[in-house]
Amino acid sequence: MNASIRFIGILCKCGRLKAYRRKKGMVPHLNVSETKLVHREALLKAKMNHIFDKKLGKTNWSIESRDNVKWITINYGKDLLLLSTENASNHDKIIQNIKSILEI
Repeated sequence: MNASIRFIGILCKCGRLKAYRRKKGMVPHLNVSETKLVHREALLKAKMNHIFDKKLGKTNWSIESRDNVKWITINYGKDLLLLSTENASNHDKIIQNIKSILEI
């Protein structure tokens, strides 16, 4: 795992976390209920993006930069791959590595 990745998880289309891994020794910024809420937000954003698919093409991935973390969302079939990284992470490199591993 890239050292700048704090969290990686697979979110199914119904909003449940199918699998995840958190960086060893890392203390989460959010509690359990806040984490579930941020997962629902990512799912809602991904669903809303489908509105523009016909004219703009499908969303492959998106990124949200905040003061303390970067949130990366990668469309993976019907699921979403969610990543939380350190702000200084090279998100493009991380995304390209994941895409090559998953053959997306």
